[in-house]
Amino acid sequence: MKDSQQYLLFNSLGLRYSPWLEKIDEPNRLENGTHRSFIIEFDPNFKKLLMLIHFKHLRILKLTLYYRKKSDKNSRLKKKYPQHKMRLCFETTLELLTYLSSKNYEVDWLVIRFKNGWAIKKCMTLNELEFITNNTHERNLLLEKFISFSGQGPININSLEINKTYTLCTDGKVKLKTMI
Repeated sequence: MKDSQQYLLFNSLGLRYSPWLEKIDEPNRLENGTHRSFIIEFDPNFKKLLMLIHFKHLRILKLTLYYRKKSDKNSRLKKKYPQHKMRLCFETTLELLTYLSSKNYEVDWLVIRFKNGWAIKKCMTLNELEFITNNTHERNLLLEKFISFSGQGPININSLEINKTYTLCTDGKVKLKTMI
């Protein structure tokens, strides 16, 4: 079986420490020095923003979103549209997703800070989403939720090393991802 055929929903995951979060009037106190985030690299055929539906109940504190109009798939000339910054405000993630679903936009870069202290970050060039929580316990619960609906059986999150990237296989094994 080819390596690319082993994936269900996401290609890899990695536990991280995310000191990049800025303090916005300190709405929540975050644990200092704990590894409270994880990165999931999704299959390229999967729309990463669909994962945000699991956060539809969370209220948005700060949103930074850069988007561009999608190119026509049937067009021979793949026109590259200019990038724009989203200036609209949204109360919840559901409002944001509803708006984006009505538009023909491609999201290049996204950072959402929620009022409960969590954050989600999407980089422009990668198929990754980074999820940041308030503490390690919340990170583990959220990661277990993603792993369960990806079709993967339960894994021991505490056995994963920080800043290492792992592959979840369909047979239930977790392997250290080798860099090419």
